[in-house]
Amino acid sequence: MLVKIEYAGANETSFAKAAEALGRLAELPISAKHVQRITERLGHERAAQRDQDVERFKARTLEPRYPEPPKVAAVHVDAGKIRLRADDGKPGVRQPHWSDTKVGCLQTYTLIPCERDPAPDPPALFLDPPRVMRLCQEMEQIRGNPATSATAARPEGPLEAERLVERPERLVRTAVATMEGTEGFGWLVAAEARRRGFYQAAHRAVLGDGGNWIAPLAQMHFPGWTLVLDFLHLLVHLYAAAMAAYRDQSRRGSFLAWRLYEQMIRAAWAGQVRQVQAALQKQLDRLGPPPPQARADSPSRVISLVLQYVTENTDRMDYPRYRRQGLPVTSTLVESLIKQFNQRVKGTEKFWSRGGAEALLQSRAAYLSQDGRDEAFYAQRPRGRAVSRNRFRRSA
Repeated sequence: MLVKIEYAGANETSFAKAAEALGRLAELPISAKHVQRITERLGHERAAQRDQDVERFKARTLEPRYPEPPKVAAVHVDAGKIRLRADDGKPGVRQPHWSDTKVGCLQTYTLIPCERDPAPDPPALFLDPPRVMRLCQEMEQIRGNPATSATAARPEGPLEAERLVERPERLVRTAVATMEGTEGFGWLVAAEARRRGFYQAAHRAVLGDGGNWIAPLAQMHFPGWTLVLDFLHLLVHLYAAAMAAYRDQSRRGSFLAWRLYEQMIRAAWAGQVRQVQAALQKQLDRLGPPPPQARADSPSRVISLVLQYVTENTDRMDYPRYRRQGLPVTSTLVESLIKQFNQRVKGTEKFWSRGGAEALLQSRAAYLSQDGRDEAFYAQRPRGRAVSRNRFRRSA
């Protein structure tokens, strides 16, 4: 019964929906609050088990779960958003605020190395104006801008790019999610990678959006791995720069903006970073450098920031080499994973305590992983433990 309750609590859109589903499908009369208590209690137990793995990893006693290491292993990392509230025990929502969740997607792939680039031309998706615009909007929604997306409609299903961009064949995915900061998250991801034998893989990569916390995490926990800048985030930046360069709404302005975008995206896909930098610098020279007090959306400032972004990530943009090695070049997997977490933890009326959010993320991560850990947890868990302290207390 606990399996059913946690499954419903972690996968329905709310504890109230979970209680309703349990009543109708499992004929179990249970309140939403009781579902919440049980789900969070089990989530905390999963977190304790996870933390034990981290301690064993630090002590160098954590062994891989499988004797045969994967051929190709990739760690995709990104951050999402969640709304918290003051956790003072009183009813009601006080001090609502946004906070970050850190999410890791650990994925194995089949090995398909090639002497030549298997996809020398960008996918058609990246050269179709309406679909590029839709993709950029979808990416911004998933990243969860607190100012605009609290009630924004989420596109259903996987990212369009996930369906259409050529990629190596995927095998097994596991998920890591936490409210902890970068340092704690790094240890969680590293322990999970060790547990899955990623450190012994023939080809290993860390993929991210270029955030300033990703490279230090990779250097500390994954030295020697290939660090890849997610191509979709690069696409969003280059599209923004091109639209800013020719912001007027005339037909000629739109034509020039798209031609600039297409020029840069083709160069980026081919790993020709200097050409991308030259195109951005040309536009910056044309418009002039941004003044010190320039607005964030001023064309020169947007282009300047994108040029800085490309320059800082130059060493992570050798996409032809990554494709030849059978490595992924986009982090659509972690973007989709964040969306699946968001479907449970985000909503107009969802405000979590920090502890409750951490517990729920662990249960959700277990059911989003594809290695059977959701059920394996119960095989190892001591049986007969009361879920509530006074559940079976004798009456006086």
